[in-house]
Amino acid sequence: MSLQEIIVLVIVLFCVFYVGKHIAFYFKNANSNKNPCDSCSSGCELRNMMNKKKEECKKPTTKKG
Repeated sequence: MSLQEIIVLVIVLFCVFYVGKHIAFYFKNANSNKNPCDSCSSGCELRNMMNKKKEECKKPTTKKG
């Protein structure tokens, strides 16, 4: 194996590890009921929908009768 092949292999393994780590982090947050779009820098439809749902759940419900 040449030095170039080893360097390419290390870079590819690093990329696979990096992507895998971020995917696992995303699903870990989703499983613990955290908002998966908390780290979004721009508008996120999923984040807006989850925030709206949380606000609806916090509102006290009044019973008629």
